Amino acid sequence: MKLSNKQTIPLLVLILVTLSILLYHNTISLFPAFIHAWTQSERYALALGFLNNGFDFFHPCTFNLQTINGITRVDFPINEYIVALLMKLFGTTSPAVFRIYSVVISNVGLVYLYLLAKRITGSELKSFVAVVFVFLSPVYVYYQAGFIPSVPAIAFVFAGCYYYFSYLESSRKKQFAVAVFFLLLASLIRIPFLIFLIAVVVHQTWNYLKQKKVNGFETVVFATAFLLFGMYYRYNVHLGRMYGSMFLDSFLPAKKFDDFKAVLSQIYEVWLLQYFTKAHYLLLLLCVLYSIYAGLTANENLRVAKKYWFHLFIITCGTGLYFLMMLKQYYDHDYYFLDSLFVPVVLFFILVLASVPLQSKVQKAFLSILFALCATVMFIDSDKNQTERTTTYEWDRVEMSRQNFTGMDKFLDSAGISKDAKILVIDAYSTNIPLILMNRKGYTVYQTSRDDAFMPLIKYPWDFVAIQDVFLVSDVIRYCPVVTSMLDKVTGNGKVSVYRRKKMQTTSLKEFLKIDVANTIYAHQLNFDSTITDKHFTACDVTSSAQFHSSPYSGILNDQAEYGATLNFVGKELSDLQNAKVLVSGYVFNESPVRDVQLVASVSDAAVTSYYNSYDLKLQIKKTKCWQKFEMQFVLPSSIKSNAHLGIYLWNKNKETVYYDDLEFIVYK
Repeated sequence: MKLSNKQTIPLLVLILVTLSILLYHNTISLFPAFIHAWTQSERYALALGFLNNGFDFFHPCTFNLQTINGITRVDFPINEYIVALLMKLFGTTSPAVFRIYSVVISNVGLVYLYLLAKRITGSELKSFVAVVFVFLSPVYVYYQAGFIPSVPAIAFVFAGCYYYFSYLESSRKKQFAVAVFFLLLASLIRIPFLIFLIAVVVHQTWNYLKQKKVNGFETVVFATAFLLFGMYYRYNVHLGRMYGSMFLDSFLPAKKFDDFKAVLSQIYEVWLLQYFTKAHYLLLLLCVLYSIYAGLTANENLRVAKKYWFHLFIITCGTGLYFLMMLKQYYDHDYYFLDSLFVPVVLFFILVLASVPLQSKVQKAFLSILFALCATVMFIDSDKNQTERTTTYEWDRVEMSRQNFTGMDKFLDSAGISKDAKILVIDAYSTNIPLILMNRKGYTVYQTSRDDAFMPLIKYPWDFVAIQDVFLVSDVIRYCPVVTSMLDKVTGNGKVSVYRRKKMQTTSLKEFLKIDVANTIYAHQLNFDSTITDKHFTACDVTSSAQFHSSPYSGILNDQAEYGATLNFVGKELSDLQNAKVLVSGYVFNESPVRDVQLVASVSDAAVTSYYNSYDLKLQIKKTKCWQKFEMQFVLPSSIKSNAHLGIYLWNKNKETVYYDDLEFIVYK
């Protein structure tokens, strides 16, 4: 017996809310981070921008002044605007507001998906299967509680498709207008979804050709929708020309067949099980096999579902073309799958699911058990996937930057730096994250290895420069040593230092870092030319006279020496090293290019390594058969246990032959 929607939808909502709580209770308030934190933080910045610009909808802005006044071209930012209103209403700028809003919009869309699936399959059970199939897609789960508008756009497409197919059966004009409204809204907030509005136009045009009659009402609605889309698109182009754009607005097709193969290989190896779990693919495959077995062409459902299959064909052609036009984006951006091929896959799944028989109690029981098993595996795999996606690693510089800049807004306030001050962040690893956390507008250099990376030092009218201490020596000064002559340190919180412009003057690294006797905790030079008596050093006995920077000996790394001289601190000494910095310099000689020799700092106890950071020497050692200097700086953690051990050492991972000499270690605050 078919139940009414009033009976089933409350149960569906309960299931969706329960799944949402289970999956997001630990992450719902997290700042934009992890996978594609850059893009997500830009959307969060737009919402904060509306709060700061008096809710001026037609001048969306971020914190980055690389566009004029931070105003940027962007797809219709209605989601960000509503989030800003909610933030104002609740008196908080917490990312949780944005995340919860996205989850709510998604769940509303899934209710419409349920109604659409029920219209196609005629079964409550199959409709529940379809909704869970979507909800537990790993990529959908991740972005459903995120900041990118792909999932809200999908929700609007589900609503639009439901009303459109309802209109095809009832011919009620209101349903057609509502369908076009939702599809237009999806297109405005994420341009790729224009495909789904165009698909309705193509579908109805085909009907006009068959009926040899044009529907005037539909034509007016279509014309109005495309007029509105065109008006905003034209205004958006105007914004881009007047102020600039922080967002991609061009096609990126493959330029050669090798690019095409590389993207497909990346999708298969990296993204395939991010799009769907193995249980998703198994369930889809079983439904397809049954459809083939049952002889879909002879199935009654085919006659009923012809319009659905035809519509699927149209949107598959459109999204397939978009896939080819934006191919390069699919290599690194999993959410482009949501923008294109995700909805066709979901509709295909619903159509093949419609052919699965549920006439008998045995058939219903079998599908229920199969669905329960698959759903359980889907949930476990998706939950595991989310844990992996929200796990931080020591090499994740975007997350490291977020941690370093957290609390900088209050620190700058206490330091007397105006909220109107324009701050240039060097080695920001994103366009907005440091600026959001400082609550100040400014500029970012997010890739210091580029030849033009330091043009902002000259080009932009900044008031202060902010640099993360951990990257200062290894990444900033290494690529642009002129900063030591241009900048003078004003203040710092142990993680981020703030500088101002000074008169050009040649300054040594130690002078620039303001290292002096007063703030130096420990200093020692190691040249291997005499017996090492300092208790802080171990593994200094492997030396060589074949090469040396200072006569007569140097340290050597080779196939017998994987680890070099090590600076050690233990016990009570560690309390003085909390929040300290360690400047390490020395000279290296190598016969062949350095492959993988790292300078490592680690803090560990018997149970766990609480801190680990490393620098690859090959980034500074470019030549061969000559002595070359390296300089690197570690920023030690703010909390070090008294029973831990700090070690700083050279690690010869590939056991290559490298000579090193005249090391200097300076621990300072």
